[in-house]
Amino acid sequence: MPPAYPKAIVFDLDYTLWPCWCDTHISMPLKFISHSEVEDSYGMRLRLYKDVEMIIKELKDNDVYIISASRTATPYIAKELLQRFHVSGRPLIEFFDSMQWGQGSKVKHITKAAKELKLESSLEKGEFILFDDEYRNRDVLSINCEFAHVDERKGLDRKVFEKALKIWHHNHKN
Repeated sequence: MPPAYPKAIVFDLDYTLWPCWCDTHISMPLKFISHSEVEDSYGMRLRLYKDVEMIIKELKDNDVYIISASRTATPYIAKELLQRFHVSGRPLIEFFDSMQWGQGSKVKHITKAAKELKLESSLEKGEFILFDDEYRNRDVLSINCEFAHVDERKGLDRKVFEKALKIWHHNHKN
């Protein structure tokens, strides 16, 4: 029986893991409220979408590589958010094996992460899934990366996660 998880999961950040664009909605500095909530300089409070922590922990518990791919123009804010939010008592940033940020397509980000992690053959075999709120990033299908659309109003949730795993499993049966 094939594994329940692909080799790598790729997450967009904005409107996938948290409900804002960190480069336009967040004003520094950030204030620590708790390991699951921060507040920016204007008093806007920010939390991860409700199922994100559980999903991240599950992936790490099953030895899945976790990659971030984001077009953020403010990587320092994204990095600080990932350092402030915690999963199982550890900063979220520690759960990521590769972080590919900046302008350009997610195809470029994912290809670069696969090379960095020496997972090129896993990518070729279709062992990657991208979770993203923007349909334009479906172009990752061209590099054999599965695409899972995330509704920006709900963010990454259990239903979307499990549906993507089922689709990936069905599409990559031997």
